[in-house]
Amino acid sequence: MIRRNRADHCKTGEKTLMGKRDTILIVDDQEINRAILCGIFEQDYNLLEAENGEQALILLEQYHEVITVVLLDLIMPVKDGYQVLEELRKNGILAEVPVIVITADSSAENEVRAFDLGAADLIMKPFEPYVVKKRVENVIDLNLRKLNQQELIERQAYKLMESNSVMIDALSSVIEYRSMETGRHIHRIRMFTRVLLEDVARCCPEFGLDERKIALISSASSMHDIGKIAIPDSILNKPGKLTEEEFDIMKTHTVKGCEMLENLDRLSDRDYLKYAYNICRYHHERWNGKGYPDGLKGNRIPVCAQVVGIADCYDALTTDRVYRKAIAPKQASNMILNGECGDFSPKLLECFKNVEESFSRLSEEYADSEQQEPEKSCEKDPVLFMQDDGMDTLHMSQMKYFTLLHYMNDTVVEADLISGQYHVIYTANTDFEALKSGKNFKDALHNLAEQSIHPDDRETVRRLADEYIQEFLDDGLMKQSWKFRICRRSSGRYYWCTAVLLRVDMENPYQRRIMMIWEEQGAEIRKERAEIPEAEWPEEWEFVNLLGGVHTCLNDSGFTILGMNEGFHSMVGYTRDEIEAIFHNQYIEMIYPDDRRTVVQQVREQLRTGNSMEMEYRLTTKDGKVIWVFDKSRRMDNGDGKEKIFCVVVDITQSKQAQEELRLTLERHRIIMEQSNDIIFEWDMEADYVTYSSNWERKFGYVPISAEASIRIPRISHVHPEDAPEMEQLIRDMRSNVPYAEIEFRLADSRGRYIWSKIRAAAQFDGDGKPFKVVGVLMDIDEEKRLSQALKHEAERDGLTQVYNKNAGQRIVQRYLSQRPEDERAALIILDVDNFKYVNDNYGHMFGDKALQEIASELRRLFRSGDIISRIGGDEFMILMRGIPDLKSAETRIGKVIGAIHGLLREEMEGISLSCSAGIAICPEDGCDFEALFERGDYALYEAKAGGKNGFAHYQGGGCADRRAGTAGIAANTRIESSDAPSVTLNTFLEQVYMELYEAEHVEEAIEEVLEKIGGLFGVGRVYIFENDEDGLHGSNTFEWCWEGIPSRTENLRNFSYEEIGGRDEYRKLFGTDGIFYCSDIRSLPVRTRRFMESQNIKSILQCAIWEKGKFAGFIGFDDCTVSRRWTREQISVLSMVAKVIGTFLFKKRTEDRLTDVTRELISVQTMKQKQEL
Repeated sequence: MIRRNRADHCKTGEKTLMGKRDTILIVDDQEINRAILCGIFEQDYNLLEAENGEQALILLEQYHEVITVVLLDLIMPVKDGYQVLEELRKNGILAEVPVIVITADSSAENEVRAFDLGAADLIMKPFEPYVVKKRVENVIDLNLRKLNQQELIERQAYKLMESNSVMIDALSSVIEYRSMETGRHIHRIRMFTRVLLEDVARCCPEFGLDERKIALISSASSMHDIGKIAIPDSILNKPGKLTEEEFDIMKTHTVKGCEMLENLDRLSDRDYLKYAYNICRYHHERWNGKGYPDGLKGNRIPVCAQVVGIADCYDALTTDRVYRKAIAPKQASNMILNGECGDFSPKLLECFKNVEESFSRLSEEYADSEQQEPEKSCEKDPVLFMQDDGMDTLHMSQMKYFTLLHYMNDTVVEADLISGQYHVIYTANTDFEALKSGKNFKDALHNLAEQSIHPDDRETVRRLADEYIQEFLDDGLMKQSWKFRICRRSSGRYYWCTAVLLRVDMENPYQRRIMMIWEEQGAEIRKERAEIPEAEWPEEWEFVNLLGGVHTCLNDSGFTILGMNEGFHSMVGYTRDEIEAIFHNQYIEMIYPDDRRTVVQQVREQLRTGNSMEMEYRLTTKDGKVIWVFDKSRRMDNGDGKEKIFCVVVDITQSKQAQEELRLTLERHRIIMEQSNDIIFEWDMEADYVTYSSNWERKFGYVPISAEASIRIPRISHVHPEDAPEMEQLIRDMRSNVPYAEIEFRLADSRGRYIWSKIRAAAQFDGDGKPFKVVGVLMDIDEEKRLSQALKHEAERDGLTQVYNKNAGQRIVQRYLSQRPEDERAALIILDVDNFKYVNDNYGHMFGDKALQEIASELRRLFRSGDIISRIGGDEFMILMRGIPDLKSAETRIGKVIGAIHGLLREEMEGISLSCSAGIAICPEDGCDFEALFERGDYALYEAKAGGKNGFAHYQGGGCADRRAGTAGIAANTRIESSDAPSVTLNTFLEQVYMELYEAEHVEEAIEEVLEKIGGLFGVGRVYIFENDEDGLHGSNTFEWCWEGIPSRTENLRNFSYEEIGGRDEYRKLFGTDGIFYCSDIRSLPVRTRRFMESQNIKSILQCAIWEKGKFAGFIGFDDCTVSRRWTREQISVLSMVAKVIGTFLFKKRTEDRLTDVTRELISVQTMKQKQEL
């Protein structure tokens, strides 16, 4: 049966009641429990189901954004409810999705543990459906309010920050007005800070920067120089260099600014003030500890102050100041990178290089020379930040890079010859300090030549700066080296160094990025350089001709050919001279044009990680053919310091053509499958691995389970729990040599909706006839399945009440009875509305139809979703309750039904109430087939009607032991009615009993009078009180009133042993949870109890338990010894309350008597002691 949900009834584009969160996840390993809960919520929510904790966690991870609540059982296989709660608390889902625990374990320990783990509520089984629905909806409502409140707080915080910006701008204006140098300095600092922070957040997630923090820090950066308000104008705007004393005064602006900010704590939020304070105080601190005012070093400097410090330095260098003119942005960047403005964090300098172009553009756009314009909002689209528990890829690469530099201990310089930017990344010692000075890399090399290089080698270094680097780039080389002597500053002696020039990136022909590494020759790692003279090839490698071609080439832009073997000539058809004449020895020109770019990219990518390469590409032969080759190459060093590549090339044209044919076939198949929207899968049984066609993720929105498929798919996949057994059976069938099978099942999609699907699977067998692979197709049958179900629903349902019609109800009940487990009980209930003809005749048939609809609605509400309800006549219904523990559960439920129907439509009927009668037959006691149960249930209904209607009876042997439930149709709910007694209000009778006992001087005499009144009022044969002894194993009949002619049993029932009637515990079980034991016909009682009652001449019995300190201390009984008595609910309620009142006064009297006895004994002991002392 398809479980319909709210989504099935929503029109396209229609907003649901709960917005995005409209799904309830039900987690329970018992199908019947899930079915009950689904029946409660299926009309209002989309439902997901899981039968174990692990499957629940998978569904929560996938659908937590649409799940509004989780209903969680605790005792389950795989992972229990406690483990689920722990996982949800760890991964943060519990903060947005509440969990309600539904369990039968009512222990205090269980409740404490569940709430400690984060459960929002705890509901005990068995439960009332209406109560569960209300409690769940209350939790949902509270959680949605919490989430909405969080969003509201964030919006209010943003508005508060916007209002605070007015104060910030005002203070910034004061700073700009006082300082002749600043101009638009504050505005630029704010934008520089934001741009740099965004890159820091991307590259260095360990700082924990998010969009809110970036916005706060960027805004707070405006306050970095607020302390300059306290600096005298003569110092602040002095055109020349400051003296040492003046500079000391200038440095106090950091501390003065902090003093001002400390007085602003009531004008802004605490986070903003914290950032503003740190920026104001520490933005002049430096990485090496040589900054001011506190001399902080390294990571002790707040990252917000480090970022603003870089921004402040850049703006100071690129704008005109009273003491000097602005310098070019490229030169300013180089000065910052090379430490001329003090040391900064290496990580932040790497980020600064990434945004240097943005800094330059902002500096030009908001230069002081331009007309002042209103400040534009710095707001932009939120940046997506990486959230990871560890380092991100960029940071990890940086760490490896710097670790490698440390291990090499060589001086390393990066340079972009187009932009002029260069960065001395690592210096092995102070001998290369000259590299840090210069407007660009060329100037830096000249400075190094003049200051540190041996005179005989200076010209070579100059030519390296002026000519060799350019030639290196123009030739497309990747590596070249030179040797120089450099002066060791510590000793003044010269030592040999090797300068290795490397191309950083060659994919973009317009890039000119290089890296130069200065290696001290004495520290070089000696390597054996593999050189294979071309002249030796014919003798050494003649066998290679059998495999294909061999050639060597330079690792340059064109892969210049240095030599080749005969096999290569035979492959391409060109001679050595032809290759030189036609292709100028450029191997790249021999490659098929469409493959050249790919080959270059693959060479660069593979050589980044090692010296070996493998690739496939096409060559053009002399006769015009295009052949596919497999190239296996290795990078080697040449004797002249240039890199070369040794290549072995094999013709793979035939195999490639076969692959291409296969590819085209698969492509055609893929196109067909995409058009059909079906999914192809293949299950490798030995590896237990399933592969799927590419359209799975597009259709379902998540990655399917592949590994350990036979175990994981039925247990923890998105398959509906009710369909998991069919999936398991399919897997078993395929493993058991079944050649073909198909199943229909439900599978959750990306929105958490179950889609009906069909699998058709066929097994493939090996030579021994054993299955080794399964190939199948997964088809979407949701639309046709739901259409079929809708037609079936319409055919099976009663048009007026929407419960099953007579034929469908009978068919479903018969099917259940034929498949019922032997140890399972069921109850067949026949219900008929009393005097319904009167309703139709007096209120009309339309009103009668409305009444039937209301009754059917109450039946659906009060019975479980797994129970079967059908309308079998005009005003007659049949209900089958499945899986009941005993008769009492059916009686309790039908009692609630009678009470609920009694309250329907009373206003419309002007005080007259509807009533109904019901007959109950129990399976298997009263029969196991439909005809027998229906006949006996109908007979029981007849008996209930004959007994006065508005009640129920159950079939038992040749007669019926019935229970009356409810009052006559026009009875008031607060009246006690009996054919043998006058009417008296409930409150009046209880008040009389209470006052009589309260005012009595002799409580025992008052109790006897009350028992007499009860007997006379209700017309019972015997009223009595039975008190238990202290051991609880015996009891005594202590009070009794008997109707005339009924013999007393007091003397016979003193010190009575419960063992005579099966033991105290067994007798206690006869009392319900409300403390009432009621039986209108003692023939239905257990054998020993029935025999005892018969010996007392009892026909029917009503006993109400009395309690002392929470323990069962006895009971008050009302016996009929002449007829079988049927008590109404109101009568039972009154007598139960009377029993409680009597019990209270009686045990108060017993306690007083015990105290009197103890006091008397103490007095006696004291008297004897005194006599002995005398």
